[in-house]
Amino acid sequence: MRKNELLIEVSELTRIIGIENCVLIDCRAKLDDPCWGQKEYSRGHLPGAIFANLNTHLSAPPGTRGRHPLPTRQLFVDLLSCWGITHDTLLIPYDSNDNVYACRFWWMARWVGIKQVKVLNGGLGSWLSFGKSLSTDVPKQKRSQFVAKSSRTRTVSAEDIQNHSYTLIDARAVERFRGEVEPIDAKAGHIPGALCRPYEANLSTDGKLDTRSSQFNALSGDLDVVCYCGSGVSATQNIMAILLAGLPEPALYPGSWSEWIQNPARPISP
Repeated sequence: MRKNELLIEVSELTRIIGIENCVLIDCRAKLDDPCWGQKEYSRGHLPGAIFANLNTHLSAPPGTRGRHPLPTRQLFVDLLSCWGITHDTLLIPYDSNDNVYACRFWWMARWVGIKQVKVLNGGLGSWLSFGKSLSTDVPKQKRSQFVAKSSRTRTVSAEDIQNHSYTLIDARAVERFRGEVEPIDAKAGHIPGALCRPYEANLSTDGKLDTRSSQFNALSGDLDVVCYCGSGVSATQNIMAILLAGLPEPALYPGSWSEWIQNPARPISP
């Protein structure tokens, strides 16, 4: 996929906002403060943006499937219908968190067959740097009859990983990957055989996804790659970066580390 199929720059957004059939999705979140994103949205957001809550809109309740398990496709379809989304709508998710939560929405939109979805490169910071203002108005949505199409993405389960030979890519920080620290989950370490490719390394100094160089350039297109992280969120930013590097789209392990460690029979490294 080409860059212009995956990302949209603020300069382009300003030309189409309010004119073309596009809907902005505010995905800001903090793992240690579930109310933060909604508060920030209320303080100011891109004009016309809808707020997507990581914990209630983009995830099912935590449990044996991990900290941020995917909701059912039907629940997500119902949400998109409530927001008036159709397959003719251009969806533009953004955040202020290194494009991590915006990429979660981007991945989920494609999971239900949406083709027209582009992450705002650089998110809120890029919008403000362009000299644009924020709004506190909450848009009113007219319900649509959104129907899912065939998924444009791929997932694997913990059992798949144990029974197949994948190239596993872990998006967490090196310290967590090595098991030196674990600020969130009950056990430290990583899935045996995985490679550490922190999602932060995909960003340039201005907070945008770096499309000129990538930590994935050395990957072979022949590999069957699976991305994971702590709970299946930041791994989607790695998926975006791998596509930007011109490689085939990897699968997502949605449960990720927080699900993997639920079963003591699953191996852990180091």
